[in-house]
Amino acid sequence: MGLPNPSSRIPRAMFAIALLLPLVTAWNLLAPPNRSFKIGPKLIGVTQELPLPYVSWAAIRDGSLQKASAERITEAFAFRPMLIRVNNQIRYGLFGELDAPEVVRGARGQLFGKYYIEEYCTRTAGMGERLAADILPKLRDIQAYYRARGGIFVYMTSPSKAAQVPEYFIDQMPCPSTPAARAELLPAYVDALKAGGIDVLDAASLIHAAKPNYPFSLFPEGGEHWNDVGGALAATSLVEEINKQAGREIVPPFTFSYTLSSPASGADRELADLLNVFFPPLNYLTPKVDYAQPVSCADSSARNLGIAIVGDSFSHLPGGILIEHNCLAGLNVYYYGKTARFGGVPYHILKLGLDDADLAPLRDVKVLVLEENERFIGRSAFVNILRDVLKR
Repeated sequence: MGLPNPSSRIPRAMFAIALLLPLVTAWNLLAPPNRSFKIGPKLIGVTQELPLPYVSWAAIRDGSLQKASAERITEAFAFRPMLIRVNNQIRYGLFGELDAPEVVRGARGQLFGKYYIEEYCTRTAGMGERLAADILPKLRDIQAYYRARGGIFVYMTSPSKAAQVPEYFIDQMPCPSTPAARAELLPAYVDALKAGGIDVLDAASLIHAAKPNYPFSLFPEGGEHWNDVGGALAATSLVEEINKQAGREIVPPFTFSYTLSSPASGADRELADLLNVFFPPLNYLTPKVDYAQPVSCADSSARNLGIAIVGDSFSHLPGGILIEHNCLAGLNVYYYGKTARFGGVPYHILKLGLDDADLAPLRDVKVLVLEENERFIGRSAFVNILRDVLKR
């Protein structure tokens, strides 16, 4: 009896795969996302799926039906994640090209969110005062609501990576705004709010001022949010402001130390992950923080304090720190107002897509922190959402 010919197995395997692929694609089209079958690491990032229109001559004539159908079939292809990463790795490794339109690479491998650079480079003279004038009536209403009920209100700014380290991109791409306009926006805005009677914690300027104090950037090379040290500094300042307004210590503080490590992990690599390559650039040092708590949270009255943060993505890190290391077990983060509510240990999504009933507890919290990133100062829609909740 002769031995099987190994070379005959290859075409048989290819034939079997060719038969299976349409079946797998059909399964992925019909199955829920958590039951779909894909080969290769999951792609990072959000793609906006085109709505599938009703079958009609109009949808066929304008091409919307064909385009949406083709997109769904492409998404259902089992090898799609692997092939995209192969393509991206070749373009990135050989030519330095990024196939992530929302990511910009600056000098020394620094990655930036495109929209943060666009905002930084379009600042104009007097913009800070104009933005403050627009938002002041809203902040006065919100602050007055909590103060009238014996509560605490803090308006907090958070920093932009583009404003923290512009030296990594300012000479590499067009940036039509003037250095003076870029530098004056945040302090002019904060000064105008303070002159208007608003209690402001300018965590953005705090982080910018701390830049020379550390042997590393307070923003990771491959991320766009503040790192653990930046979050700890912001949380420390926020606790100080809350206790100052309360006239006593109602939130226990902490001290912290850090060690540097690599490769980057977690939020310190969020932009690097958006490149969707097999070998993202992660070989840079990031600080990992150790916290020293003077009290046991199990014995602290702070765990019963009603507190909420309404803000953007920069609220997540200080929110998690305050819950775990300042004993604020009752803290909830209302992400962009209605998008989601976060909290708990470990810090996680509690509910997606909030309605009026979900926002009603904001009227009764003892401490309300309203956070805006300097990229959006004076323009965030969740400020209006919060004021509307309080007016009901």
